[in-house]
Amino acid sequence: MTPAGAHRCDIYKVARQCGVKLFDGSKHSPTSRKAFECYCKPTVRDIGRDHGEDHLRLVFMLMTGTRANAAELFADMIKAVSALLIENPDLVKSPTLTKDFDAIDLGSLRRKIKAMRMPVENWKALYVLISVRFYRPIQGDLLDMIGGAA
Repeated sequence: MTPAGAHRCDIYKVARQCGVKLFDGSKHSPTSRKAFECYCKPTVRDIGRDHGEDHLRLVFMLMTGTRANAAELFADMIKAVSALLIENPDLVKSPTLTKDFDAIDLGSLRRKIKAMRMPVENWKALYVLISVRFYRPIQGDLLDMIGGAA
């Protein structure tokens, strides 16, 4: 029985559909990590349980659109991408979402965040950086931007 609000989610099935291989975190070796390998099953399970298989599938699909991004299946990055989709539901409707995601170098963003040693959790900083890439100003913001440039 699943708790109220929780979704049934077969994380192995979803991962397989997206070409992702799930491994136990205890078997993780940073030097031998390969694209499409994920060692953070608890994070994947939480996201699947909280938001469902379709959401988890979209997170995996966006993160594995390029081989370089597929090597970034770390818990902090998965949480950031998931949060982006939850907080910006209109993004899911964008016809260019996968193309736009493929243009982002997730590894570069993650390395920068880790190097900066931010006083917030890495996934939150990653969420902000990725969100900036998808920010579309509304008319009032656009007028402020034009007024500030004049």
